[in-house]
Amino acid sequence: MKTYKAALRKYYKQGIAKHVEHAKLCFYCGCEATDMDFCPPLEHAELILEFDEQADFITVPSCYECFALLHNERVLNLDARVKKLKAKLADKYAKALKVYYMWHESELDEMSPEFAHSISAGMALGQEAATRLAFVPFALESDEAEFNKPSAKQRFVVAGHEFSSFDQAMAHCFENFGVNKSKFYDLLVKECDGDFDKALSQYNHRFSKPQTLDIAKTKIQNFAKQHKQNSDFVARATEQLMKKDAKLDIDAALAKLYQDYIAR
Repeated sequence: MKTYKAALRKYYKQGIAKHVEHAKLCFYCGCEATDMDFCPPLEHAELILEFDEQADFITVPSCYECFALLHNERVLNLDARVKKLKAKLADKYAKALKVYYMWHESELDEMSPEFAHSISAGMALGQEAATRLAFVPFALESDEAEFNKPSAKQRFVVAGHEFSSFDQAMAHCFENFGVNKSKFYDLLVKECDGDFDKALSQYNHRFSKPQTLDIAKTKIQNFAKQHKQNSDFVARATEQLMKKDAKLDIDAALAKLYQDYIAR
């Protein structure tokens, strides 16, 4: 796995602070840099290259915490990664930030020692978080990547239709299958390795609306009654047929069940 990831590194430019005063700082929050953040993450690089998605393919210096918060986020350009990181920091330190903005040092003397200590610690942490959130990423310069990006995949097949680009295939799914863009995209790239038909099948299995399920159930029951079959058998058989062929809807699956198994 390490060797495989190392092979993908050659497609990334190395982002370096343009001015010496930023040389050892985290690009995202201004703390001391201890790691290198890959944009996009190495874990997703292969599919991004294959799909020819727009991504920066650059590494930037990062502190340990920003690296940990971002390293597996499928965010493909630096501007979006900065916004993502700021949102994650704000969420993680929300309580400390609230304390920092609500209290003032002059109020500590009026508190019990224990409460004052707690509030003081919260204010310090909140102030640090606020400073990191306010940090403006510094200018970068970069060398060229060791290798040019490989040619993108040329064929994307969706339910028997062939497309020459990932974007066209995605648009076809959104327009013709009524999928939720975010949910379908996550399924496609994170779980189905870019297999559109598999992702459509998984999507239908997980996110079909109850109304759709009720209609399918009614059709299965009517089919079973008409052809004197056990309804549980019909339900299981149609489910298997639809898993094997993502192009099949419930009507097509029932027709195939009849043709292949019942009419013989």
